[in-house]
Amino acid sequence: MRSARPFTVAHRGGSADWPEGSQYAYQQAVRMGVDALEMSVGRTSDGVWFGCHDRTLDRSSGTSGFVIAEHTWKEVQQHTISPPAGHPDQPNRPYWRLDEFIESYKSSHALWIDPKAAEPELYPELLALMARHVRQPKEVFVAKSMAQNTAWAQLSGAHRIQSWGFYFSSDLHEDPQLLARTQKPWTMFGLDWDAPAQQWRDLSATGRPLVAHVLSQRAQRQVALDHGAQGLMIAGVTEVLG
Repeated sequence: MRSARPFTVAHRGGSADWPEGSQYAYQQAVRMGVDALEMSVGRTSDGVWFGCHDRTLDRSSGTSGFVIAEHTWKEVQQHTISPPAGHPDQPNRPYWRLDEFIESYKSSHALWIDPKAAEPELYPELLALMARHVRQPKEVFVAKSMAQNTAWAQLSGAHRIQSWGFYFSSDLHEDPQLLARTQKPWTMFGLDWDAPAQQWRDLSATGRPLVAHVLSQRAQRQVALDHGAQGLMIAGVTEVLG
């Protein structure tokens, strides 16, 4: 991944193009030639990790109060992922298990795992699952989260897994000490592709690789590269890479 210039990461498989986190989305992103695949994960009440960005299925499936942690995998499978805005012609797609995702792409792509919808006490279990499927986790995975979630970076770092902590420009503006307080455990940083140049310079001064997020249009690519981004987190895979 890091040998590509810039390297590209499919955000939830291409969340602006296909039903996010679905097997179909990742298949399409791979066909487009991305270097890495990102999955945000949650955990069901019976211990199944799968691709889902939120604590509920409400946004992605139109449910009401369907809290992932309170339901079994069988119950999750009764629902499907809606296509993104602008693609009403696409069918809904099933949710996809993390273990199947890893098995499908562990030999071909870097896999960015974000425990966004999981409680921190479950992080060791998540890392153990990742390790069960890969001989050398440090050669396959990147631990991803908001930079404030230093617990995920520290735990993954103890297993020598690379990590990516992303910032939002608005958070850095509101809290001038945020970078200094949270930067230590992360090996790579992320920032909005259109963040002010000074914020890009501040992150660049840490000497760590920078990845712009989240791109949906081709023109945004050049803006990010001009800021010094070495990688691109892409939601609009067809738009940015097509």
